[in-house]
Amino acid sequence: MKSYFKKTIQNVAVFLLVLIALKNLLVALPFKFAERYLNFYMNIVNPYASQFHHVFSFFIGAIMLILAHQLYKRVRMAWFIQIVMLSITIVFQFVRYHVFTLPVLSIEIFVLAVLVCYHRDFSRRADRITVKKALALIGFSFLLVIFNASVGIYIIKEHIRNIHDIYDALEYSVKLLVFMDTDFITFSGKIGMLYTDSLILINWICIISSVLLILKPIVYNPVATKHDKEVVRQIVLKSGQNPMAYLSLENDKKYFFGKSIEGVCSYQVVNNVVVICGDMICAKQDGFIFLNEILEFCHENAYEILFLNITEYFAELYKIAGFGVIKYGEDACFRLSEYNLAGGSVAKVRAAINHANKAGITVNEYKPLKGRDSNIEQQILDISKEWLEHKNSDELSFMIGGVGLDNPLDRRYFYASDMDRKILGFVVFLPYLSGKGYLADVTRRRNDAPQGVLEKITYDAFMLMKEEGVEWGNLGLSPLYNINDGDRATFTERLFSYVYENMNNSYDFKALHHAKEKYAPTEWQPRYLAYSPRPFSPNLAYAIVRVQAGKNIAKMVISEFKRRKE
Repeated sequence: MKSYFKKTIQNVAVFLLVLIALKNLLVALPFKFAERYLNFYMNIVNPYASQFHHVFSFFIGAIMLILAHQLYKRVRMAWFIQIVMLSITIVFQFVRYHVFTLPVLSIEIFVLAVLVCYHRDFSRRADRITVKKALALIGFSFLLVIFNASVGIYIIKEHIRNIHDIYDALEYSVKLLVFMDTDFITFSGKIGMLYTDSLILINWICIISSVLLILKPIVYNPVATKHDKEVVRQIVLKSGQNPMAYLSLENDKKYFFGKSIEGVCSYQVVNNVVVICGDMICAKQDGFIFLNEILEFCHENAYEILFLNITEYFAELYKIAGFGVIKYGEDACFRLSEYNLAGGSVAKVRAAINHANKAGITVNEYKPLKGRDSNIEQQILDISKEWLEHKNSDELSFMIGGVGLDNPLDRRYFYASDMDRKILGFVVFLPYLSGKGYLADVTRRRNDAPQGVLEKITYDAFMLMKEEGVEWGNLGLSPLYNINDGDRATFTERLFSYVYENMNNSYDFKALHHAKEKYAPTEWQPRYLAYSPRPFSPNLAYAIVRVQAGKNIAKMVISEFKRRKE
């Protein structure tokens, strides 16, 4: 709660900075030249400085808006620049008194106090490369503009009074670019005014570009190379205990590698939340070290952290580190040595498989690494295309993989075909637990496929894996299922339960659970969210939806809204 209060105070200070920036922009508006607004502006701005504020205030306001945005992201360089700017403007408030001096001064002192008090929280580092580029750009642009201004002013000296030689031109150029106004220059024609105004504009464009470069936050490893992917693959095959681990190899992931241990976590950044796919992937004895490295990275960059769909493997470690941990759903798991089609609980699957057998449907494994078959692959892609068109939306991502035929790696493909060798459906399995478990990640069938196609593929694949010595089969997560533990449930868990019970129009949680439940899993293994800082916030909830739905999020909201109106 203390952390939440501290962050709220900081955000209030940032909002006040926005108001100060808007005040500077207001001062710069051309309305001050209209007679009806003259008295109003004279109360805001010292009359002797009104012309000075015409250009200067506009760009100061623009820079302050940029700084406020970067302060919201907790960028350290923005904090430093803003401290300097506030110190200067506070001094100016004392020197240039006006009607609004006291309230503006109070706001600026409050903001300065907040920034100084919580200086450690503004720790997100700027990219050193762009900082160097920015400083070089500032120096080069200033020298270039000074030189250009001096030569230009000298060339058009007949349009500007009191310019006699190049030294006069140089002197006026420096004054022009330092004070950012043209009041001290007397023009004898419009060309001189147009030229000096353009110089001011060019100089400020260079300055704002430099500020943007300086404030660009560091981005950790934004592009994954083939070498990175192979390193990740080896770590996943060795230490990936979470069924989600193999999804790290999907193209929508960024990577954070362990510095002192062998480990990796795959993530996306959503609204300053690092959303990590499953658990961190490393040996259990290295978990404490790796988690501290992740926390350090996120703290330096003012990121919140969300581990999405974690197992109990590292759950206690997350709690010790101060994370909030809440239940997110349950995985449908099958201990293959015990699983069969006997009993009433699996009657629906048994009946569906019998129907598929009578229709002459057979299941085979496609092994693209041993030999490619363009006919099989084209049919698989056609089924995927048909499935997406029938779904009438884009494919979910992050926690669900793709077909991956362009680079199969360790995926296993099982497909069902009829007596005419027409493929009716397929399932893509991903390895975890060093190959001792397989997750049914992508499951698709043709719209006109007979009953029992997917059930037969799944069961036959599990039985083949059982013969190979694989210990676990997994049908994946039932999101938000069985998370309300009576009176002990937290507010967030009760909220998740409400979503599960009442918001099934866009994403049918109940139907998904029933589709898995009919297989009668031997175990329902709990899955959790781990997040820091606490408490669970709307920003974290948004990150969960946004990272998976992507651009579908708007469609989901509209769909749910329409359903509520009906």
